[in-house]
Amino acid sequence: MAHKNNIAEWLPRVLFESFLITVSILVALALDEWRENREDAETVQQALYNFVSEIQQNRARIEDATPFNLGLLNVLQNRYAENDITSVDDFVNMVESYSPVNLQTTAWETAIATGSLAKMEYNLVSALSLTYTLQSRYEAATRSGMAELTSAQNLSGDRLELAVYNSIRYLTDVNRMESELSVIYSEAESVARIAVASGS
Repeated sequence: MAHKNNIAEWLPRVLFESFLITVSILVALALDEWRENREDAETVQQALYNFVSEIQQNRARIEDATPFNLGLLNVLQNRYAENDITSVDDFVNMVESYSPVNLQTTAWETAIATGSLAKMEYNLVSALSLTYTLQSRYEAATRSGMAELTSAQNLSGDRLELAVYNSIRYLTDVNRMESELSVIYSEAESVARIAVASGS
């Protein structure tokens, strides 16, 4: 009988203490999860601010370069049509006035490194991925194309007409890509701004 009384005394206390320990663990886990979610949300927000800023800068660089590139293309087309480019030096002076636009990728690289992309909505990540993929293609095309145009083997007198023709094609492609990028940048910035406003 005494044994049953002992159980009746300590069992409720043990159960109550177990309940308190369980509640404490659950509260601690909930707080950890809340803190982690908050940190993730702050990381994502910072990444979105970075994207908006970088996209604005890249779009401004493209839009600043476009008028010159269009002008250079028009000059080359007109002089080519009139057979007015008669020396390699003349051609080189025109072509070398063009320089590829340097675009930033820091926001994209940082978002990958911090895992921010994995915490963003699919549509947003898709839009940003498309933007930076097209940007990468543009940079690769402009650098390789420029190197080819000014390579020594393409700058001989007997290949001058072909070099001018190729430079016109190259600048036509550059201007088309710049126009596409400008549109893509506007769309990506809009999507990123909506995500910032919604706290995604």
